[in-house]
Amino acid sequence: RMQRYLLRIQDHMMVSTGKSHIFVDSQGSWDPPNVDELIKKMTSSTVEVGNKSIFLQRLTILPCKVKLSVAPAQALTKYQETFEGEEAAAIHAAVRKGDILVGEGSGGLGVKIGGKNRTALAVMQGMLKSILVDALIRCDGASLNFDGVALFNQLSNGQQLATYLGAHYLASLIANVPSLIGSLAAFGNPVGLMRGVGEGVSDFVNEPVKGFKKSIEEMDPTFVVSGVARGAGSLGRHTVGGFAGSAAMLTETAAKNMAVLTLDRKYAQKRDRLMKLKANGGKGVNIVRGFESGVQKLVQGILEGVKGVVSKPIRGAERNGFEGFAKGIGKGLLGLLVKPVIGTTDFLTDTLIGVKGAVESTDSESYLNVHNQIRPRRALYGRDRVIRPYRIDDASAATIQARSCLGGEEYYAHVDMVKKVALMSVNRLLILSEDGEEVLRLHFQQMKKVEVENRDGSCFLVVYLNDPKHDGTDTEEVKCEDEELAKLLCEKLMKVITAI
Repeated sequence: RMQRYLLRIQDHMMVSTGKSHIFVDSQGSWDPPNVDELIKKMTSSTVEVGNKSIFLQRLTILPCKVKLSVAPAQALTKYQETFEGEEAAAIHAAVRKGDILVGEGSGGLGVKIGGKNRTALAVMQGMLKSILVDALIRCDGASLNFDGVALFNQLSNGQQLATYLGAHYLASLIANVPSLIGSLAAFGNPVGLMRGVGEGVSDFVNEPVKGFKKSIEEMDPTFVVSGVARGAGSLGRHTVGGFAGSAAMLTETAAKNMAVLTLDRKYAQKRDRLMKLKANGGKGVNIVRGFESGVQKLVQGILEGVKGVVSKPIRGAERNGFEGFAKGIGKGLLGLLVKPVIGTTDFLTDTLIGVKGAVESTDSESYLNVHNQIRPRRALYGRDRVIRPYRIDDASAATIQARSCLGGEEYYAHVDMVKKVALMSVNRLLILSEDGEEVLRLHFQQMKKVEVENRDGSCFLVVYLNDPKHDGTDTEEVKCEDEELAKLLCEKLMKVITAI
């Protein structure tokens, strides 16, 4: 409105006085300002970083909510290092050791790659850093809320705009610090626990009210009873599942920190390979499966502790003589004390995860969410469930794998073989026919090598086994319709076999 008012004043002055306006009390004269041109210059200014003026008629940045989860660092196996790549594996190892650099390099946070702890003091510092870093960065479902920005008719430069936006989002981040700290796994994620219990209490109040309203409309009292049952069930699920999940985080944190104290990298690798229930988020897990996994880890911890008393001194003596023998005795005795305790805490963790999974599996909302999906769920690759750009074929293959005998194993890759499909998890190969029947199922550790052969005008994928079968043969053959697809599958399988 102000712009139109000024333009009308200019038009009136131009019409009444011509090209210029003369002061009555002076001899001087001036040309009236070209308001239209000035407005066009301001509105046509582009945003550039620097001292150049910027006119923003309207700038709107919507509020956003970020849900953050940070998984614990794991000791990578040779297979995992090949899958992740050399650089990513080095960074992963540095984070696991706690080699975090604050304020180094071009960014505010970095890692020290290739560092080694050569003295007893450096080893102790490394252990403390690893425990501290794990406690500070590992969180589960932390909600970060950032307020929106709305600017109207603002005139400033790029530096001022960047300073304003930086201060705005820094203030929002500081406001989210309590929520971030409350979501740390080292504290048992109390924020997530309160959120879950709050949802249960809300359902406990709202569901009976909804049932009462429905009963009045339909003149049927059974809706009230159904609403009370749904509300009580939701409160029970959220309460029991929340407390079980929180307790599982505490015991898992304790076990992980004690595993660092053992100074045994191979033991850490074995333990990380057994951490399957937590990697799957407890989905599809019940009390029986959780108890079974916990007992397995308890027995494994006791056996590892007893075995280390004998193996560590021998291995140390082979490498460094008497000095290595003495260090081996220390490591063995330390493992004998700590590893059974780790096994006990792992047993409690998996049992609690089983309780949580059994309780949450009865939630009808999870069933509805699965069957109301518009597209197949994104595939997560490898043991660490790496996120890659969405591919509909990988998503469909991962969905099929989840419903097959490979269900519960992490997805790796697949090959569409025209009339068959080859599904590869991180552990096994499964080939299904177009009718969904199982053609071949093998563990990667059973495979020696894979070749493509042409016989009688047909193409065959030949898998050579490490151990002969009951009938004495040491190969498995699958007929393929397309030779190029067979070679592609052969290449992927050989890559996995070589990495194991």
